[in-house]
Amino acid sequence: MTNIRVIIASPVRFVREGMVTSLRGREGVVMADAVDMSPPGIARIADAEPDVVLVDVGEGDPAALGRLIKAANPEAKLVAFPLDENDDQVFACAAAGFSGYVPRESGADELHRAVLDAMEGRMHCAPHIAAAMFNRLAGFLREAGSSESLPSLTSRESEILALVDRGCSNKDIARQLRISTGTVKNHMHNILLKLQVGRRGQAAARRHPQD
Repeated sequence: MTNIRVIIASPVRFVREGMVTSLRGREGVVMADAVDMSPPGIARIADAEPDVVLVDVGEGDPAALGRLIKAANPEAKLVAFPLDENDDQVFACAAAGFSGYVPRESGADELHRAVLDAMEGRMHCAPHIAAAMFNRLAGFLREAGSSESLPSLTSRESEILALVDRGCSNKDIARQLRISTGTVKNHMHNILLKLQVGRRGQAAARRHPQD
């Protein structure tokens, strides 16, 4: 296993020292430094070029801390600690560019595993967090599908499709719009081509995916 260069970044000295003690001698981990969040401390992160930075987010804004450390070393993997394991906290860290997190009640073994996982592109999380991630992803995919761009219809085609939505036949549509049934059929043909479907009902569903 390649040794992972780790830096602890925390404004609290005894936290830094405690975490260094917890990780020192662990397989695959080399302690590169332990720094505070002051400008000199951030500069030391840039100079040390660590693989992983364990970032104390207990008293700070994860987004601001993530930006600060990423600016100093864009290549480093960031792991947040100590984190309350709820959806909002975990997602805030993910949005801020963190690769993983260490829950508040974790011990030295969990800390070590978080470092290894971050380096390998994995993240260990509680089942409820995994479920929340799937739900959030499903929501994003639904939104993407709903906002998918569709070919524009003419005003007349939109009128006809709205009547199709209401269950009107071609004869009904022709009567309401005072046009011939043949004209309705021509419009429907164009609608099906534009929306790339084969049936009237599919055209309505394609035009209104949220339904």
